[in-house]
This record gives sequence, C-alpha cells and structure tokens, in this order.
Amino acid sequence: MKKLNCIIDCDPGVDDTAAISLSLYDELMDIKLITTVSGNLDIDIVTRNVLHILEKFERTDIPVAKGASKPFGKSMPNAAFIHQKKGMGGYIPPDMVETRPIETEAVEAMYEIIKQNKNDISIVMLGPHTNVAKLIKKHPDVVSMINHIYCEGCAPYGLKGEGKWTNYISFNASFDAVAMKIVVESGIPVTIVPSRMGRELANFNEEEVFKIRDINDVGKFFFEMYNQYWEHNYDDRRIATNDTCACLALRFPKLFKTKKATVSVNIDDMYGRTDFTFTRKGNVNYVYKVNKKKMHEYFFGAIKKLDRFKFYK
Repeated sequence: MKKLNCIIDCDPGVDDTAAISLSLYDELMDIKLITTVSGNLDIDIVTRNVLHILEKFERTDIPVAKGASKPFGKSMPNAAFIHQKKGMGGYIPPDMVETRPIETEAVEAMYEIIKQNKNDISIVMLGPHTNVAKLIKKHPDVVSMINHIYCEGCAPYGLKGEGKWTNYISFNASFDAVAMKIVVESGIPVTIVPSRMGRELANFNEEEVFKIRDINDVGKFFFEMYNQYWEHNYDDRRIATNDTCACLALRFPKLFKTKKATVSVNIDDMYGRTDFTFTRKGNVNYVYKVNKKKMHEYFFGAIKKLDRFKFYK
C-alpha cells in the first residue's frame, strides 16, 4: 500500500505529542519533516519537546526544522496554562536534548521537501498556521504542489447553547488569525478538524485514560501527560484528542464525515473568529462527525504497537 508522504507542523503541546508519537511507527505515514512553530509555548520549548519525542522513540532520522517564533499577525498569549510550563502536561521532559534541529529554517525546509515530492505530499498542521502562511507568501508556487492541508482548530458556530465552545474562538485560529486567513484563502485543498471534534466527539473519559495507563510504558507516558491536561469548562474529567484527529483525517479519512464550507477568518474586531457557510462551493472540507469507537480502537492499538519503548526504568 502506498505510503502517505507528509510534513507535520506542530507546537507540542500535550495533544501534539500524542499525535506525533502514534504517527512515528504507523505503517502508512511517511513523515518527511517535522517543523515547529510558536503557539502552545515558545519556539525553543516546543522544538525541544519534538526532539525529545524523537529521541525517546528512536526516530531521530526524521529532520526537525525550527520555525516561526512569533505570529504572522499580532502577538497573542500562549497556552502554557493548559499544557503546563514545559508543554507536556504532567510529564517533565529534560531541559536539554542531544539531537539538534537542522540548520535550514522551517519555511525553506518545507519548500525543499515539497519540491521533492511535488503533488504527493500533505501538511498536517497541529499548531498555528504561521509557518505555512509564510511559506505561501515567500514561495507562492507551492500552492500548486501541495496535495492537501489538514489542520486542527476552529469553532464554526458561536451561537449560545451550541455546546461548550460557542464563541467562534479556538486557540490555533486565534493565535495567528492572519496566517490562518492566508492559508484557507490560498487555494490549497484544506480539511479543518474543529476543536469540538477532539473535546466533545472523540475525547477520552477518565476511565479510558486509566486504561491507557495500563497498556505499557508508552501508555504510562501518555497518562502522565494527561494527568495535568484535563479539559476545562466541562462537568466531567475528559481528555481532548484534537491533534490526533487531525493526523487521522489524513491517515484514516473513513473515520470522519466532512462537508464543504466557506470559512472567513476575522482579523479585525473579533480577532480569530471563524465563520462558516456550508456550501458545495466552499473553500474547505469541514469535519463534523467521527466514528469514536473505531478512532479509540486505533489509538489503543497504536500504543500497543509501541511495547518495546521503555520510558520508566
């Protein structure tokens, strides 16, 4: 079966860490490059976190390119209050790692990989859209070379009573709304996995999180991260799977239902607000439904495949 060539653009982050970890040994995913972007935490922390993940999982063969240290648009606060100050929830990564990012910065590294895999590579964006927006602005010819973009983040409605996330805002969209606007208006095919997907439709409950802990050492690692990552604003204890859903939209599209929509991104009075109009002529594919049972089966199965990795000695 043909592998899926991809670039993962990320800002780890607990949910980024989980998504990347499960992708490293997926038989269908061929990760050509990982790029980092300031978002959940500053660029040095998220880059360190990616390098640490690759060291722990013995995948330092994947190049890592350091990306944007600030948004394309105006400065916005990070999400350390959710991901904790070192970015990996209750798991404390080392301050230093042996592996270094490549010398080429993210935009140029992306451009080279895309040219090498013209029309046969997708970008999975797990953080703000800054790097990809800069890529489009600097090298507009990439628009015709990228197969697809899969991204996490957006709240499509904003009406009172529409669940818990109803104010049009999600972190990745609001952290760099200018960049998101550039990406969704670029003409590149885009699939958007809204924040509600991971928080309300594909989340783990407390019992499931304890089951993850009991699988193996990697499960314990996930549990340690998750133990300081419980979702805010819900009556129960739950863990969101936002970025894992974005990766799976590429890896396992049959898990999801999508519909075409036109999205507009506010960069003025309600910075980061995203408005969706559902129409067959839309500029994005909007994910609105997931097969939660099969998604969870994949998640548990992927952790089981990582039995040989020992986080705790």
